[in-house]
Amino acid sequence: MTSHADGAPADIGDDVAGRVLADLLAQAHLMAPATLGDLLAERARPLGVRGVWIYLADLQQRYIHPLPSSAAQSPPALAIDSTLAGRAFQTITIHHATTGTDIGIDGAGAGGELFRLWVPLADGTERLGVMQLIVDDVREAMLDRCRALASLAGLIVASKSVYSDTYAHVRRSRELALQAEMVWAFMAPQTFATKQVIVAAALEPAYEVGGDAFDYSLLGDRLHVSLFDAAGHDLAAGLIASVAMASCRNARRSGGDLRAIVARADHAIASQFGASRFATALLCDLNIVTGELTWIPCGHPPPLLIRDNKVVKELLRDPYLPLGIAGHDVFSHSAGDGGDGLDSSPPVYSEQLQPGDRILLYTDGVTEGRAADGKQFGLERLGDFVIRNSATGMPAPETLRRLNRAIVGYQHGRLSDDATTVLVEWMPDDPQRQLTP
Repeated sequence: MTSHADGAPADIGDDVAGRVLADLLAQAHLMAPATLGDLLAERARPLGVRGVWIYLADLQQRYIHPLPSSAAQSPPALAIDSTLAGRAFQTITIHHATTGTDIGIDGAGAGGELFRLWVPLADGTERLGVMQLIVDDVREAMLDRCRALASLAGLIVASKSVYSDTYAHVRRSRELALQAEMVWAFMAPQTFATKQVIVAAALEPAYEVGGDAFDYSLLGDRLHVSLFDAAGHDLAAGLIASVAMASCRNARRSGGDLRAIVARADHAIASQFGASRFATALLCDLNIVTGELTWIPCGHPPPLLIRDNKVVKELLRDPYLPLGIAGHDVFSHSAGDGGDGLDSSPPVYSEQLQPGDRILLYTDGVTEGRAADGKQFGLERLGDFVIRNSATGMPAPETLRRLNRAIVGYQHGRLSDDATTVLVEWMPDDPQRQLTP
């Protein structure tokens, strides 16, 4: 049996691992957020872990940045697209390599080697970053313990983020615009999954987003997904997007359906911002058992239906008016101006999905973005990009992360409009669906 320098055996029993994790959980309740790495490094020693560093992905998911620790020197930020750590983040799988004495840890295992593990850090299926662990054992039992340690760390980061700016500060490469600060505070995480469905979203420009926003919620068998695009790129646009999201949640949580969401958002935007400001929207419900998709398009580009790695069609239907415009007109007519008024009950459309189908929602900033020669990114390029990456087994969150890079690169880093995509995969026949290639 291999022994560690501190006396911890390599073949650690489940009882020891369980006690370590229970102790970490107990300590986490009163832990200051910035001390997470130090706490893990101290408490995980009985597991054979010799060093711990926490890295969190920035808002654009281009780099992972180290969480400050008591170590004399913090490691540098690492590029997600060109490092082993980044590969662990992309694939949500553990990667490792042998390491030398440069890490400042003496006493390698019996084989004279230490290993640097890169373990994905996630909250559920939302990728937060990675953990770097230094160990001298990479057998499967050890890897399982490291996965459990990372799972606990992900839960701690997510819970502590609610009342501390520590992790938000690490995740930012620069200052957010005020409207972006507001919109990000309202939006749901960029990834969500169950055994039957996956939702992934991406948004640029992350630090200056104006009026784009997305939302989703699962209640029983009903998955609601919404995408908003408020006119303008100023603080008012961020306010309108935030009001639209709040209206959507308020209606949902009161038991309202898609029409109720439209009515409440119409009223809120029209009454607060007048007829000159509005937001387009796609409001969708998916029954994750039957695969019935219902939606209301409010002046928004239609979603794409992707089946068997082909864009089957645009779900093009006659749209209802954008949120705010419809409500304002209804209020005007109801005030007695002599008009006929608008139909306050928008049409609800439906489409029966097949297992494995994907629904791609997007804002016009994606397809209308222009290269230096003036050529638009276009709908065909958008569909082809998603299909090509999906065909290689790339999971939805990583596909959209790479799509974001392609959208920004196509416009040479200078987006003329917010660009947001949401991809929904219905996988009822694959209960073991994984988010890894």
